[in-house]
Amino acid sequence: MDTKTPLHTANPQSTSRRLFSYLIPYWKGVTVAAVCMLAVAWMNLIPPWLTKVIIDEVFATNDWGMLHTIALILIVSYAVKYVAMYWQHQISHVVAEKVVLRIRTQLYEHLQTMSIRFFRERQTGEIMSRVVADTEALREMIAHTANIFVTQTLTFLGISVILFTIHPTLACFTLLPVPVMVLLTFRFNNRIRKTNRRIREHLAAINARLQDNISGIPIIQLFAREPQEARTFHNENTDYLNVVVHGVTLWSRYGPLMQNMAGIGVVTVTWYGGLLVMEGALSVGSLVAFMTYLWRLYWPITEVTNENERFQKALAAADRIFEYLDEIPEIQDMPDARAITDVQGTVTFEDVRFSYNDRDEVLRGIDLSIQPGEVIAIVGQSGAGKTTLTSLIVRVMDPTHGRVLIDGEDLRTIRLASLRQNIGIVAQETFLFNASIRDNIAYARSDVHMDEVIEAAKAANIFDLIDGLPDGFETVVGERGVRLSGGEKQRIAIARALLKDPPILILDEATSSVDTESERLIQESLSRLLVGRTTFIIAHRLATVRYADRILVLSDGRIAESGTHDELLTDAGLYHRLHTAQVS
Repeated sequence: MDTKTPLHTANPQSTSRRLFSYLIPYWKGVTVAAVCMLAVAWMNLIPPWLTKVIIDEVFATNDWGMLHTIALILIVSYAVKYVAMYWQHQISHVVAEKVVLRIRTQLYEHLQTMSIRFFRERQTGEIMSRVVADTEALREMIAHTANIFVTQTLTFLGISVILFTIHPTLACFTLLPVPVMVLLTFRFNNRIRKTNRRIREHLAAINARLQDNISGIPIIQLFAREPQEARTFHNENTDYLNVVVHGVTLWSRYGPLMQNMAGIGVVTVTWYGGLLVMEGALSVGSLVAFMTYLWRLYWPITEVTNENERFQKALAAADRIFEYLDEIPEIQDMPDARAITDVQGTVTFEDVRFSYNDRDEVLRGIDLSIQPGEVIAIVGQSGAGKTTLTSLIVRVMDPTHGRVLIDGEDLRTIRLASLRQNIGIVAQETFLFNASIRDNIAYARSDVHMDEVIEAAKAANIFDLIDGLPDGFETVVGERGVRLSGGEKQRIAIARALLKDPPILILDEATSSVDTESERLIQESLSRLLVGRTTFIIAHRLATVRYADRILVLSDGRIAESGTHDELLTDAGLYHRLHTAQVS
């Protein structure tokens, strides 16, 4: 379960108003649907009244003409009801789909702006649950529940008016249970909504666990952890079951209670209405119509009661969606941020400090100036801050103190899109999309030509392999590139970065997953292609950085040493010890 996300504080009214605001752009369709609902409600009122007329007037006078007229009116009313229900259903579903499309797209686009920290603190399955399952709950509510709420409410109001028209005193007795039913509904709503919120959170946790286990199935099988993982999955499903049972218990109390309270009105009408008929104060036709309307009066209450559960589920889902939409991106453009052009590649760190938790600093007082075209190698033990240092250049995070500049411009004054268009990255953990090799390489640019893709593949020493595949560059690599080896994926990622041709390039353990021969060929290609490009190379294997213009040795978040390979070996410091350990 996602424990990082704070509970949403919005109340049901504010959530409902916010959801309603998404309907405003489609007000024309909503208006037509509302008119159709009103027509359906009106048509529901006609048959019982005509029953009264038949009993009290047609049967009393044997008026065949009136009977034929009533039959014709009924036929027309059902025809109108059919047409109204058709358009109500059609428009409501189309509007629901458009609203969900808008919310889902807005949520997806907002997630794209969130920082790396946001995704590190949340499981993928939990995020997917909000984007897919929670928005689907909204679709169900808009398409079905809203229709029922409006139609049945209009029907209830119309029937109430007619009941008072037939006999005001009897109508008052009939409606006595209604205020109690409304109060009970408000009382149960809050409890049901909170329970539905917990249900959705447990379901999201199950989705997250399933996604995690499917992704990690090779490790699970390798360590023979299937029984343990199955037990954990069973326990999470049991927790979900317990919450669902609690919700069912609540609903089992509420639903039947509401429906049986309607029996009070039925008993009252049967007894008191019968007395009125025997006293001659009420006609038989009026009593039959009243009884028919009474059942139709309580039917809307029953329908709304049943749909209330779905409505509360939708509100709980909306709360979870709005939680994410209300998250303020940690990294975002300043109001006056501008695009940069003709980047030379000067990178400067001025007294930069950084910590992930506001306590333990990962970087401490980094002062650094890199000239255009300079190749900088960053080495050090795990946890020294190598990747963090380069992450600040791409601005996936901001320094907690100090600033980072490119060509003398503070990164915070540069538009994020413009900044990242000028930086290429090959990360240690290579990610490939479930698409063709061509699409994965060309992902760096939208205006790429095939010959450029081929040249990038050759430069990354992956062309011969691709050319030998049956589908060549159209070969689909599978989810996360599962059909390729680690070295092959890494070389495709290198080709992708080279195709982008940025003035600044970051290679984070870029050759860590290739064999010795491929590494040699890649290094030869890089030595030609990186000329005139500011490059940062992060590596544990020191043999890959010996030809860098400058090597930075990080230790405990600080630059402990700086110099060329030969200079640092001569100094016999930390770099010398790391080098000696690897050589030996």
